Amino acid sequence: MNRLFVRLAALSLLAGCAHTASSEAPVAAPGASAPAPAAAAGPSAEALRLARQADMLALSGKTAEALPLFRQAWEQGVRDQGILYDAACAAALEGQKAEALTWLERVAEAGFAESNHMKTDPDLASVREDPAFARILERVAANEAKLNVARKPELRDELLRMLEEDQTARRAQVAAKFKDPAANERTKAIDLRNTARMKQIIAQEGWPTKTLVGERASKAAWLLVQHADLDPAFQRECLPLLEKAVAAGEGSAKDLAYLTDRVLVAEGKPQRYGSQFHMVDGKLVPRPIEDEANVDARRAAVGLGTLAEYTEQMQRMAGGR
Repeated sequence: MNRLFVRLAALSLLAGCAHTASSEAPVAAPGASAPAPAAAAGPSAEALRLARQADMLALSGKTAEALPLFRQAWEQGVRDQGILYDAACAAALEGQKAEALTWLERVAEAGFAESNHMKTDPDLASVREDPAFARILERVAANEAKLNVARKPELRDELLRMLEEDQTARRAQVAAKFKDPAANERTKAIDLRNTARMKQIIAQEGWPTKTLVGERASKAAWLLVQHADLDPAFQRECLPLLEKAVAAGEGSAKDLAYLTDRVLVAEGKPQRYGSQFHMVDGKLVPRPIEDEANVDARRAAVGLGTLAEYTEQMQRMAGGR
């Protein structure tokens, strides 16, 4: 199982099986051939708890135990792409081919857009030769194509190449538990080079919006700026550009929240959304938060889950180093 972008590299680094973001019901049975229509209301706290528990079981190899919980979470309205993909992997690994294909149909319906990953993920080997898999893969590829529509395809492709280099370097750091000096230096060199190029791009084009470079490359631009920690003044300069893009529907409010916190922490100020963590007594915890009593309301306003959920996720990822 291989988490997309290392969950965008721990949101400082977005990759197990769980893979991306969300969508949100009378439920088809696990072996049914088509996804159920979306429910109007989002999942309950209990449904999200079930989903997280299933996800943790699956990621620890306990796929047989995870599957009933994935089913319950689905019945209670969970439509997160990462959870659905993990359920597909769990079913495939348990030899439940029909159920695995049902989960993959649900993944495609939720907007999953990682066709290359789906084609190569070893967890899905047992269903890859089924004709239904090819049809689902076509839908995933169509989702992917929508994210890549761009006015400047050359710039889109360049940003995606930069992102891949960024993520490859960070995966190497994670694999070495950040104890390999060569891997750490390589990441630093890549960050410096990418920051210099991002400065040029933004000076010439402004913020790389969804219309300009496509949704996926716009996300890549944000992450490259998020990783420009060696130039916090540049990150601060980018903040109003991203704010303007979000206001115009050309950027992500979640991305803006993460960059806001990054800039505030770099300036020695309390963060607003609780996205930035550090180690305290050997445990990963949020850095100081402004008006912490209302942080979940601010997080909800930009489409983020609760701070408790995010803290659990971050600590789980850190524990997997």
